Amino acid sequence: MRYLLAAAMLAAGISGALAQTAPADAGKGPAFTAKSPVPAYFAAEKNLGKYYLYADGGFHADWYVGYNNCWVIKLPPISAGGYAKAFIGAKLGRAKIMSWPASWDTSPIPGKIYMALSQAPSFNSDSTYFLAEAADLPRESLPNDSLDGADSARWLWTEIPLSRVSAEKSNYLALWSSSRYFTAASSSPIVAAAMGDNSSEDVWLNRSIRGNAPSGDDVLETPISGLKPAMAIKLVPLNEYKVFIRGFSAELDKDEINVSFAAIGEDVRAAWLEVSYDKFDWQRVTRYMFKAPYFWAFGRAEISKNMFYLRAAALDNLENIGYSKEITVPAVPAPAPAPAAAPAPAAPGVEDEEGN
Repeated sequence: MRYLLAAAMLAAGISGALAQTAPADAGKGPAFTAKSPVPAYFAAEKNLGKYYLYADGGFHADWYVGYNNCWVIKLPPISAGGYAKAFIGAKLGRAKIMSWPASWDTSPIPGKIYMALSQAPSFNSDSTYFLAEAADLPRESLPNDSLDGADSARWLWTEIPLSRVSAEKSNYLALWSSSRYFTAASSSPIVAAAMGDNSSEDVWLNRSIRGNAPSGDDVLETPISGLKPAMAIKLVPLNEYKVFIRGFSAELDKDEINVSFAAIGEDVRAAWLEVSYDKFDWQRVTRYMFKAPYFWAFGRAEISKNMFYLRAAALDNLENIGYSKEITVPAVPAPAPAPAAAPAPAAPGVEDEEGN
């Protein structure tokens, strides 16, 4: 009986919460407003869990993010009232190494990935935002070898001004790369996709770009039906959640620095390490670590042979970032001077400068 009573109370609580919310868009079901401490997502496919095609492995269908391949989606007007921050992002994976599919050179193929948000199907530098380096993405696994960094696709986000999100006009998102290496699926990262219906055309592919956002009259070049790329807008409310770094330690020996730590918070989504030489200017020096436990190893002089400071950082899905206390990494000791060589004895029968 008490289980039935608890279930009834839970149902009543949920009904009350839903009754206080307002629909995000006309014609759609109720959504939690900014009063709830969770982000709100807006994508071509409402269920973000359906974005599992192509970017996790298997058949890629040529859905790459490229120098000559720009994905465009159209989202309806979105009310950002009551939210504190706005982000645009995409679910990406399968970044390639230099020798892919062989393993003799595991350096990632470099390249920058960008997104743009505009209220018309035309984009310029003012509406463009840097999203990610290809080196930070999960890597494409190798068919006949193991590879560090191979993983499933992940959502990457970049902050934009909240005013960029329009509540009166449609919101167009674009996704592409400026890297000349990214001209085929064999060298480029892959964007995830979801199955969709054919009821409306809200997805396009532009293959006429050359490393820049598409603009002009032919941006919506090729309509895509039945599939939707994983591109979205995320709105984050004011919140008091925090991320804490615990157990941060670095073991130093003559050849290596081994780092480990834990990140504690609600819905932690990534962690990394940063380096500074003055405790003011910090630079990320690792790719994102998307899953605990968090371990990393550096060559002893990989960062610098001079003294530097090292700290760990992590962020949650509300984009709150937490940092550890810094650790001082001493300079690499200078090699001991070689002992002076003793003078070679004179050869028999040869006089020195004094005639001896």
